[in-house]
Amino acid sequence: MLRVENLSKKFGDFKVLSNVSINAETGQIYGLVGSNGCGKTTLLKHIMSIYSQDEGNVYFNDNKVVEESEAIKDFYFVQDSLFFPYQYSLKKLFLYEKLMYKNISEEKFNKLVHYFNIDVNKNLNKMSKGQKKQAAFVLAISVQPRVLLLDEIVDGLDAVIKRKFWDVLIQEVMDNEMTVIISSHDLKELDNICDKVGIMHEGKILKEENLEKMKVDIKRVQFAVEGEFNPSDYSKFNILKTLKIGSINICTLAGDAEEFEKQLKKDFNVLLFDRLSMSLEELFITELGGAGYGSEEK
Repeated sequence: MLRVENLSKKFGDFKVLSNVSINAETGQIYGLVGSNGCGKTTLLKHIMSIYSQDEGNVYFNDNKVVEESEAIKDFYFVQDSLFFPYQYSLKKLFLYEKLMYKNISEEKFNKLVHYFNIDVNKNLNKMSKGQKKQAAFVLAISVQPRVLLLDEIVDGLDAVIKRKFWDVLIQEVMDNEMTVIISSHDLKELDNICDKVGIMHEGKILKEENLEKMKVDIKRVQFAVEGEFNPSDYSKFNILKTLKIGSINICTLAGDAEEFEKQLKKDFNVLLFDRLSMSLEELFITELGGAGYGSEEK
């Protein structure tokens, strides 16, 4: 398990991270999502000991992680902005990383190069953004790290390549019990692969939960009643958001949906009542809306 405990960081007078705590389980994929500039990349760089925190600690299997830690040799970080050595091909970079990572697999490298159809002799800096992402991902998986951090790894990729990425990653997590943290704005993609999610805003973790439990805890219902529905009369059901489209009311609530339906039927002639599924994107909007994000006056 990778654990971040009460991590804080300032750059000058600006507090980038404020008492951030997360728990990423072994053998699971953790989705780190948040508003623009909320500190996701900065958090990943602290986990890698690229930055030194002002307060707090990072632990892997209950051992504190610092720059000199033996454990950090089994960490691998793929950044959003990729920079490769001058005139290096993927083949040359693999041979270089072979000197650094004891568990790197040439067999896996060759298999993945073929799977993604990558020219291993092409200059990496002359590749497109998508090709660079694929090359970096192939190296990351070939290293067989115990902790893999991916920052916007599928940004700019087409749907076919994204699916290949996720198929490979999920198989690796199952086979090798990796701890994976993915930072991404592509919430629809993360919805399909993440076991656990941390939602960040303004340098803080607003919510961290198993994704399926999060979807159970926050519900969305639509209904139509004879008469006028007033959300303030149902405050005990913790209604987070309401929307009315014609005669249909749509409510997002943290309270008991069954009890909410029963109360409605006591108060109104209910013409329609349906429970709607919640996506990660909708959960994200709900949590950030509760923090005031996106509701600023024009």
